[in-house]
Amino acid sequence: MPTHADVPGIDIHFVDQPDPQTPLGAKGIGELGIVGVAAAVANAVYHATGERVRSLPITPDKLM
Repeated sequence: MPTHADVPGIDIHFVDQPDPQTPLGAKGIGELGIVGVAAAVANAVYHATGERVRSLPITPDKLM
């Protein structure tokens, strides 16, 4: 399971053209900020329970 330190640097490039696939031409950008969240949550679960979960979603049955 990768940790935050294992994720390589991310280059961000903005394109000044609207997206023709959406009605308003909007593009998503929210994914950039959550790249390391799943790994951080999985590591927190591991430290709290001692069980390493290697697949998402992390559910109680995977901890038993």
